[in-house]
Parts: sequence; structure tokens; C-alpha cells
Amino acid sequence: MPKFTTKLTQGQREIKADNVIKVIGFDLDDTLWDVIPVIKRAERKLSNWIASGFPKVKYGELEIKRAREKILQEKPEIGFQFTRMRKAILKEIFEPYLKNPSTAEEISQKGVEVFIKARSEVVLFPEVERTLEELATKYELGIITNGNADIKNMKISKYFSFSISAEEIGTPKPQPEIFLAALRLTKVDSKDFVYVGDDLVNDIDGAKNVGMTTIWKKNSARQLNGNTVPDKVIEHIGALPRAIQEIVNDRRFR
Repeated sequence: MPKFTTKLTQGQREIKADNVIKVIGFDLDDTLWDVIPVIKRAERKLSNWIASGFPKVKYGELEIKRAREKILQEKPEIGFQFTRMRKAILKEIFEPYLKNPSTAEEISQKGVEVFIKARSEVVLFPEVERTLEELATKYELGIITNGNADIKNMKISKYFSFSISAEEIGTPKPQPEIFLAALRLTKVDSKDFVYVGDDLVNDIDGAKNVGMTTIWKKNSARQLNGNTVPDKVIEHIGALPRAIQEIVNDRRFR
């Protein structure tokens, strides 16, 4: 059987050389770890801190709900800013027990720090660290998150070159601003940026709508369907390197 070899033109070679993945961005909660146990543990630690240091303060689901509703009526724009909202709730609950408003401010800040520390003590999904270590040798890795976990104090922080949060940008996923901020920061075209997440709306639609390539990490707890189709679907993070390689191979043979 004869073997055919097709010579590429200079233009085709340039297109193929340029059509590569340069950056991989990640969602955090429910993509790299299970977030519900983390939040529950952080809530318990904060509640215990309040109970031990301020036993007269009533801090329960009812108090939190009332404070949240009041704050959202007064400042609806901070609804997605979880750290700012947490501090505002604590301050609202503490103020009736204190004579000095500045004391409530200080205590609320300390409470937030207790919560964020516990919020950042996560149990990674299997193969997360191995996968990040492998991918970091080939691509720039970063984070785009709506959450407030402190990645700087995690052992996997060494694999990421940037982290962008909704609270920092002022707009949450799936709005385009947070994804466009990542593109400006990395100075790459959207086609060269792959985003990985578990939420079909916040992650996949949001990234796809600015032209990024998307990989959906399946999450059975998410019931909402998105308006776009992910480029690849994986069952677990350990399958990510293969999905990335498939995208690379698909581009080579276009």
C-alpha cells in the first residue's frame, strides 16, 4: 500500500504552531475537593470559637438567616462576596452585645479569619496533586473561583501562577468579567486557554462565552443544564491530562 505524505505550507505550519494550549484554569470547590464537608467543618469551628469566647452571643441558623436577609436588603451587591458577607453577618450579630461598634468590627474580622482558615483545610480529590504536578510542567496553571478558600496556604499552591476571585474582580462567574480578567493577566488568546470546572453554568457557559475551551468535571449534584456544550467531559481530575492531550491532538490534525 502506498504511503502518502502531505507537505504543509508555511502558513499551515504557522497555524499549527500557534494553535496550542498555553494556560489551564481551574475552578476550586467541587472540582478539586468536595466543598460541603469543608463548609460544615468551618461553620462548626466558627460556632465553637464564638461559644467559647462570647458565650452570651446567640449565633445559630436563625440569627445568621435574619442577619443575611437584612444585609442583602441594604447591600444586595455583596451577595456573592462571601468573605465580605461573612464579616457583615458577624458584625450584625455581635453589635447588640457590644457598646463599642469598633469592637464588633475587630471581633468580626477575627471570626472571618477563623472561618477562612478552616475553610481552606480541604481534602483533595484523589489524583489532584499528581495531575497538577504533571500539567504544571507543560502549561501555566491558574485559578478562577467564586469562592473564598485561601489557596496560598495549601500545598498545591506551588502549581499555580495566578488566582482570581469573584470578590477581587467584583463580578462572579458566569459573568464574562472574571474570565476576561484571567485572559488579560495571562496575555493569551481565549482559544489558548482551557478552563476546567464542575458547574455547567458558572464554569462551562461562563468560560465558553468568552471563547475559552472547556472541560466539564462531572458533578451529579449539579442539576442545572448549561447553554453550551463542553469540549471534553471527565469523570475525575485524574482523567484531565488525557483530555488535554486529546484537545491538543484534535488541533494538530485540523
